Amino acid sequence: MPVYRFDELPDVRHNPDLSTAHGPTIKSERIFFGLRTKTAGTSSDPHHHPCEEFLYIISGRLRATIEGEIHHAGPGEVCHILPNIAHHTAAEPGADLVYLYVKDTSWGLKGVRAGEAAGDEPPEDEAY
Repeated sequence: MPVYRFDELPDVRHNPDLSTAHGPTIKSERIFFGLRTKTAGTSSDPHHHPCEEFLYIISGRLRATIEGEIHHAGPGEVCHILPNIAHHTAAEPGADLVYLYVKDTSWGLKGVRAGEAAGDEPPEDEAY
């Protein structure tokens, strides 16, 4: 299907063991494209994955810790996370964080806890 409506797709927590983010996702041959919401003041645990991702901020404020360095982003800004880089993201207090999530499909939607090896196969994804 060439046209989708996020409000007609399931709202899923794709990485419930590592992140509070949830929302609908579209998967194509090479790209995951999702709309994510992270409740104000919540975050993901430090993790990594062998694929890259982009987070385009729609509303709220993002605090991303990437290889120990803290970055902040707000509406209209993009956070780019390279493959195999330890990171975690948080919705700063005050407002929920809403963002577009673009990730290549060379790995699943889930990450692996920082300090753990990624292995040869991605963890099984939740249905979407």
